[in-house]
Amino acid sequence: MPERLSKRELDEAESMESAETGISRQMPDIHFNCSHCGQDLIVEAAGAGLSVECPECRASLVVPEQRVPPVISDASFHLRQISDVEREELHRKRNAEQIVAVESAAQTCSETEHLTPKQFSDFIGQNRVKARLELAIMAAKQRVEALPHVLLVGPPGLGKATLASIIPKAMGAGIKSTSGSLITKAGELAGILTNLEEGDVLFIDEIHRLQKNIEDYFYLATKDFKLDIIIDQGSNARSIRLNLPRFTLIGTTPRPERVSRNLLSLFPIVETLEAYSNEDLAAIAHRFVNALKLEIDQAAVPCIAHSSDRTPIDVLNRLQHVRDFAQVKGEGRITLEVAEAALKMLAFHDEKQEASENRDTIPSEVRREVWRRDGGKCGSRERLEFDHIIPVAKGGSNTARNIELLCESCNRSKSASIQ
Repeated sequence: MPERLSKRELDEAESMESAETGISRQMPDIHFNCSHCGQDLIVEAAGAGLSVECPECRASLVVPEQRVPPVISDASFHLRQISDVEREELHRKRNAEQIVAVESAAQTCSETEHLTPKQFSDFIGQNRVKARLELAIMAAKQRVEALPHVLLVGPPGLGKATLASIIPKAMGAGIKSTSGSLITKAGELAGILTNLEEGDVLFIDEIHRLQKNIEDYFYLATKDFKLDIIIDQGSNARSIRLNLPRFTLIGTTPRPERVSRNLLSLFPIVETLEAYSNEDLAAIAHRFVNALKLEIDQAAVPCIAHSSDRTPIDVLNRLQHVRDFAQVKGEGRITLEVAEAALKMLAFHDEKQEASENRDTIPSEVRREVWRRDGGKCGSRERLEFDHIIPVAKGGSNTARNIELLCESCNRSKSASIQ
């Protein structure tokens, strides 16, 4: 086996080579392969973009361009066949770079992975839902059966996907995950279903986004654990029925009415996740604080948690924002004063909820009618807003007669005059 060149020997060889050719390089040699015979080649930086001949197969090649053109004192360049020692050294460097990239990605995943609960005991809140799931899992394991299909309902951020990842761990089963919007062809669904094993979990996030033709195909497969596939085309086409292993389907959706009746009938277990209490939010915030190893005063933790929109993900986002604020604007430690100053940069839950309610109270058909009628009474067609002529708090209705379309500036002026 050839000896590995040291960095010093490689640098000396490169400098000697530069002296011979009269080239002053600011970039390393260009390493590439012959597109005809695959031979590993090295061309000095001066040859970037020029036509050369492969020493092995004599094919004409164009040297790849460097990102930054080298500074040269001579237009000559040197093409040579890479030696075994240099090939080994080059491969070693490439492998080292790939290992560093993989380790960096793994480190990034591990830094965020420890924030996600791995078992029901680590999951804070949703006690009723957890109790129902744990009971169903224990019963299924005692009967040595697959867990019945589960539908988790609730707005984003409540932990539906986290609970879905905990269930297969509690069952000791494998899991395959996808999203309803990603399955566009029956063949894709068939590939997923035929790769499942007995007792596996198939997790479909946003299951209500399955296309209608996929949903019908999926319904039969999930209900009877049988899959009909068509082989060949035209007059030679024939249908074959495959028996699927008993698996557990876990789906998520923001509202059950968004799931069709047929699909909804597949789920014996339908559980709705609700907003977290202040106590649960504070406990979740403490868990994140410990996982992130933050220096924080105890009084600041509930302050951050109670400002959220009552979801764990928003608690985490606000906690990370306050951490960044303390690092940049403060001395690193999160005090109550620092937390309050940082949170002033964000909208509180009550403010966001009020804005959301103001939008949701106006029916979509009324919005369309007002848009056709007004188009912006103040003459501007930029940053338009729907506004009640008589505020709802003072008895105004959500009809088109009581709603007008104004630009943001006029709407703010009107609000100021009312106050």
